[in-house]
Amino acid sequence: MSYNQQRHEMLRKLQIEQLPTLYAPTEMEEHYHPFGESLPIRSKMPVPGKRCPNCLRRGQTIWVIPGKRCSQCGTEVL
Repeated sequence: MSYNQQRHEMLRKLQIEQLPTLYAPTEMEEHYHPFGESLPIRSKMPVPGKRCPNCLRRGQTIWVIPGKRCSQCGTEVL
């Protein structure tokens, strides 16, 4: 049994799915855009942000994802 077969068997027994190898895009693939280039950059739904109340009192506007901590002062923003 070769190294690759042993590795494959071990991963299969551990129920680990190995992802396919990534290849560098060819020149033709680099110019192909299946959705076109006319789509706006913000095509995903935006994450709702809140201003950090502690930083806002100090005159700074720091946006934080609700439930996370402010990167400036560490205050949890709910």
